[in-house]
Amino acid sequence: MADAVVSRAPATVWATPERVAYGIAVLSGLIALWNAVTYPSAAGYDAASHREYADFLIQHHRLPYRDETPEYYSPPLYYLIAGTADWIGRHAGLGDPHKLGQLLNVPLVVGAVLLMVALARLLWPSRPWLPVLAAGFVALSPVLTRTAAMFNPEPADLFASVLCAYLAARILAGRRYGAASALGLGAVLGAAQMVRQFELYTLAVVGLAYLSALWWRPAERRALLRSLAVVLAAVALLAAPWYAYRAVHYANPIFDRPHSTKPFFERRPASFYLAAGLRGVFTHPYRPNLANEVWPQTYADVWGDWYGVFAWPAETAAKPSRAANAWLVLQDVVGVVPTLLAVGGWVALLVLSFRRRDSVLLLPALMPLAGLAGYLYFAIGYPTVDGDVIKPTFMLSTLWAWALCFAWAAGWAARRAPRLVVPALVAFAVIVLPFVLYRGAVGFF
Repeated sequence: MADAVVSRAPATVWATPERVAYGIAVLSGLIALWNAVTYPSAAGYDAASHREYADFLIQHHRLPYRDETPEYYSPPLYYLIAGTADWIGRHAGLGDPHKLGQLLNVPLVVGAVLLMVALARLLWPSRPWLPVLAAGFVALSPVLTRTAAMFNPEPADLFASVLCAYLAARILAGRRYGAASALGLGAVLGAAQMVRQFELYTLAVVGLAYLSALWWRPAERRALLRSLAVVLAAVALLAAPWYAYRAVHYANPIFDRPHSTKPFFERRPASFYLAAGLRGVFTHPYRPNLANEVWPQTYADVWGDWYGVFAWPAETAAKPSRAANAWLVLQDVVGVVPTLLAVGGWVALLVLSFRRRDSVLLLPALMPLAGLAGYLYFAIGYPTVDGDVIKPTFMLSTLWAWALCFAWAAGWAARRAPRLVVPALVAFAVIVLPFVLYRGAVGFF
């Protein structure tokens, strides 16, 4: 929405930025609640393995070994919380106790949206509608609403990441270099490492933001160094034992796959990097089409459902019905404009953060880069025939940064063409809403 347009509205108007932002948070909670209640707990990305790990921790009171669950290599904090929820549901006599594990995602999604609003306000205090745009991007992101329907750790990954970003931005923007603030950030960063290994992206970005502040704020270096030392000490205290355990027992502290002796960039053909896949994305955006073509496969699953776990049932059908395919194509078409805005905003924020020497702005500017680097490293380093390692959910912890990039670019466009951009943004929100609701529960597959 255009700040210029809204500023001319009467002071008594009900649709203030704060109210709209909180309304979006409520909407995100309702979407997550509907999806969690109606989506089968046994369905979704690696659901059986996630449930097995959670139950194993509660039943055996120890970490699983390699042959006891496929998710043995994942940090245990999410699974401990989800397994406790399952235990409560089981002892309460619920027919499907794993539903409580799915329902954990509802407060996590709402919390992520509210933290997104707070973070955007820190970044742009004089532009009250940018937090609304960022919140809307997160709340209506198909990759989040789909994953949040499942028994899956990635929504917790997103919540932890945006909380870390908010705390880091609060320290750097307010120059709160005291031990208490640093200890809080370090504790959350350390706990985040125990939620999902993809939180290494967040740790790297927070560290780089601190280093940039050390370079750009010479008068504050001593205070910054003390703050950074406390942060890193807290992270090490919480997370180092887990990574040491992984390194000692399994050699690879992060993944469960053996290292290949093949040169890194020879593990994938040129089509992996260069294939645009435009015809497939806008005609047949589902597996096995586009498999191992990293950009089109990623795009088709960010905005559509390439794996067939939400909008169409890949387990029971070789391909989606004609109607479901048309739905997937429409989703990919709708996703073009917000994707271009997000990418354009990312480039702009990268340039602005360095030009202005703004360590706070560097947080959302670097996070997409860190996420893409980790995503590509895993996809290139551990190739599979079916493309299973190319999952946008592995970058879900970066969604808050893409949302801020989108908000900045959309706000920039709206200030220049408010009569065109503002209605287009509202229309986008209305059009995308059916895509983020689980329709299988009411027979719409």
